[in-house]
This record gives sequence, structure tokens and C-alpha cells, in this order.
Amino acid sequence: MSTIDDYVKRIQIEGWCVVNNVIPEHEVKKIKESIINTATSQPEAPINGRQAVRGLIAYDQSIAPYLSDDRIMAINEAFFGHHVRISMTTGVILEPGYPRAEGNGGGLHSDYPFGQGYDFRVPAPYPDAPLLLTSLWMLTPFTKKNGGTVLVPGSHKAENNPTGNSRLVLESTHPSEIQAEGDPGSVLLFDSRIWHTNGANKSNTNRIAVIARYAAWWFNLNNLIPGLSDYEIEAAEKGTRADDVVPITSELYEQLPDKTKPLFRHIIIGTKILSS
Repeated sequence: MSTIDDYVKRIQIEGWCVVNNVIPEHEVKKIKESIINTATSQPEAPINGRQAVRGLIAYDQSIAPYLSDDRIMAINEAFFGHHVRISMTTGVILEPGYPRAEGNGGGLHSDYPFGQGYDFRVPAPYPDAPLLLTSLWMLTPFTKKNGGTVLVPGSHKAENNPTGNSRLVLESTHPSEIQAEGDPGSVLLFDSRIWHTNGANKSNTNRIAVIARYAAWWFNLNNLIPGLSDYEIEAAEKGTRADDVVPITSELYEQLPDKTKPLFRHIIIGTKILSS
């Protein structure tokens, strides 16, 4: 059985790991059905076979007890120390036939803030330091056939990624890429710098997951949170309002498990702190 040190070392060296059996088997089905119901109720229709529920925790808290799992938190705290936060949550459903991203490099990219197309980004060449860990919570199996996440091991050590230099990947695939596989209830966890993309769903069933990105306590999330000045200024300049984060009410926050609350304390709205 892998230890926390094993997982940490693998992320340090290869950039990713899979933590098995985080969500008990009997709970996976309940969470999966809840995510499907939440996605169905959203006004946004699937785009080319991909349904995304952004700001998921504001609409669906079914996965909340597991986001603070002891193993997942221990791995994050090994990189970031205490007071880790979750920067965003998204429910994702990939329908049969959903393709791998096209274009030079096959859609390989690094997550925010390393994607070089973001206004708020760490400019390349960026330093060799993890800032966030991305997690994909498998609610169905992840396989090569149904579009398990494509990863390029070790690419988190590069100073750039294909969004900033298309010459890094000259073909539609990378010669070193692999696909992450795992059973429902397992969690794919990776350094957000690693080059990755979705695989093509060539199966006849949906591939369903929840994405949660963990951030160091000192990492600035203000430009992601509606209502804060950094976000509002950028939204006014662009004329669009990103919905990756949806603030939560204090009432919803109080309903979260005690261990999970600190992960979302930074996105509560309408809270007044009174001195004693």
C-alpha cells in the first residue's frame, strides 16, 4: 500500500499519482447521480458532448465530505503547508463520442495560472515550484477507451507548456504521454503545471468526474471570485463574467462538514464578523 511519502514523491518526480478508494463504493453511485441531476438542472447545455457544472460546490455538496479526505489533505499539505484552499470545483460529464482536443499539441496544456493565454498568469519561463494541485474525482472508471486524462509525465518540470510555445509538441500527440486509469472512487492528483488534456471517449457510456483544484494559502485567488475588486475590474474590462467560482452563502457554508469548511471559507459572501 502506498504511503503519503510515496504519493508526494511520485508527484515531485512524475507530476501525478492516483489515490485509490477515497470515496467508498456505496457512496460513489449517490454522488454520481447527484452530479447528473445537478448538470441536468443547469441552463448550460452540453457543448459538443461535454457538460460542465462550474462553481459546483455552490449547487451540489454531495462530494464535500471527501474533499477533505485525510490522504488528499496530507499530500496537499506536504506541498503547501496548512490552510490549503480549494480554488474551484467543476462537475464534468464527457458523453460517448466526445473527442480529444484538436490542434497542434493535441490540446495539451497546463492549468491556471500556467496557461499562457490567461491575463493573470505566471509568465514563462516559470519557476520550478508547485502552486496548485489539480484533482479529478472518478465517479465512473477512467480508462483509455472512455477518455481517461492524458498526461505527459515529468512535464511539470518544464519552463513552459504548449499554450505558450506550440513547438514543444509538434504532432497531435506527445511521444511520452500516458492515460490515467482508475476505478470509481479513486482520485487523480497532479501538479497543475503538468501537460495534460482529456482523452477521446470512444466508449458507449459517460465518463463522469469532479475537478477540484487545491491551492496554497498564500496563492492569490481574488481575480477568480465574483464580488472582489480584482474580479470585477477584469470582468468590466472584458465584458464577460467567468463562472469558474460561484460564491457560497454563510448558510450553505455551515452545512458543509467541519473538516471541509476551511477549504471554502474564502468564497463566503454576506458574512459580517463582529468583534466581541
